[in-house]
Amino acid sequence: MKCSVIPILAAVFFTVPAMAQPTAPKIIKGYKCMMLNITELQSMDPNFHVFVRSAPSASAPVAGWATSVVIVPNDVVSQNGFVPMLRANGQKAWISETDIKPYRPVAAPNAHCVPQILPNGRVGIGPG
Repeated sequence: MKCSVIPILAAVFFTVPAMAQPTAPKIIKGYKCMMLNITELQSMDPNFHVFVRSAPSASAPVAGWATSVVIVPNDVVSQNGFVPMLRANGQKAWISETDIKPYRPVAAPNAHCVPQILPNGRVGIGPG
C-alpha cells in the first residue's frame, strides 16, 4: 500500500504548482477609470443602482448595473448624453454622462486606477 501511495502523492505535489501559475494583469491601453457620481448615502444603499444601457439612449434596454469604478475610453465622446464603458466581461455598455465623474476617491485622493485584463480574463482595475 505504501508503495502505491508515494507515486500518487509525488504526482500531486509536482503538478499542482504547474497548474496554478498566475498570469500578470495586462493594462488596457486607451482607457481610464472614472467613478460613479453618487452620494455616500446612495453608495451604501443596497437597493440603489446606476443602470447601464445596451445603446446610447435612455430607451435602450438595460444591460446591467454599473460598478463603483467605471472604465471608459481616454478620449470619451458623449452620444445622446451617454458614454461608452467596458463591463467586467469585456462587453461595451453605455452610461449616462451625468452618472460618472473623474476618479478621485475621497478616502484616498492621490490613489491611481489602471484598467486591466485580470488573470481570470475579466476586465478590472489595479493600482497605477
